[in-house]
Amino acid sequence: MLNRLKFVRRRLALVLVAVTMATFVAPTPAQAVEYPGGRRIYTVALGAIPPAGAQASGPVWVRLAMYYFFGDGTVTEGFWYWNRSQAAGASGTGIRTTGCANHDCEVRTVTGFQPGAGNKALSGTYTNSGDGTVTISWSEGSQETWRVSDAASDLTKIEFVSSNYGVTVGWGFGSAASNNAYVPVGDIPLVQYSGRYAGYSGTTGGAGPSGMNLNGFSRCSTNCLSQLSGPSSACSACGGSTTSSPIRYYLAGAGRRNFYEHWCSCLTSSACYTGGSHRKPQLQVIGDNGTFHGWVGVEASNFTANTGYWAVNYHVDV
Repeated sequence: MLNRLKFVRRRLALVLVAVTMATFVAPTPAQAVEYPGGRRIYTVALGAIPPAGAQASGPVWVRLAMYYFFGDGTVTEGFWYWNRSQAAGASGTGIRTTGCANHDCEVRTVTGFQPGAGNKALSGTYTNSGDGTVTISWSEGSQETWRVSDAASDLTKIEFVSSNYGVTVGWGFGSAASNNAYVPVGDIPLVQYSGRYAGYSGTTGGAGPSGMNLNGFSRCSTNCLSQLSGPSSACSACGGSTTSSPIRYYLAGAGRRNFYEHWCSCLTSSACYTGGSHRKPQLQVIGDNGTFHGWVGVEASNFTANTGYWAVNYHVDV
């Protein structure tokens, strides 16, 4: 029993170090159990979001994670978690937009995801089935099942099937790339990334196709992108006679963690905005040989409990 406790503690310590995207590379143990889709490290977004058209009947929450599968049938997870019943808030990333549109603003993200912020960890076991699914049993009693498929020649996709703890939606992408592999934000191809989302803003859930289009973005620096869109009817909430407004977008990064923020420019008369923006933590999706494919992400945007917009999404080029 003592040896087993030492093993679990060592494995959890490994995850906590790995998800900081430091230079440490987790060792690959002798393989007795096949990795899901043949790939070992996954970026994952999941949560409890009401179905499209339905009101919330329970807690609404989101989780962004990295899953590490081991050849002995064990799995570990390092994750960030936000619950709508609590204020998520915003924190500065320390990354500024100097070099874009003559303004110098700090990019923000959800509190707890900023550079240097820690995360939580779980350990468990996994079982591959004959029907193309993998079931993970976490040591604290939660369980989840995912459907495994090929997304590209260098990438595997997992899609949420079921759980015993309230998950309703989830997607993940895995490869053979190391845990600290990433592409600097300034080198990300400025193209359209397509995917899906499931979201909730306090009335009913919504879900469907989703896109993240970087065609109009400018490179502020090696670590920051920005765009000011044309007038958008999405900004009608600014009030007064304003029925549309440009939207300011920021994308910045710290390793595989990326910080996506946007807000209606009509909300402030200054260049920088510190109010209720959309704050979307993301993890890069990286292929076997380091190719950038996009992101899995979540949104947790509120300053007051039980308000704001919450979502789970992915945007990839495959």
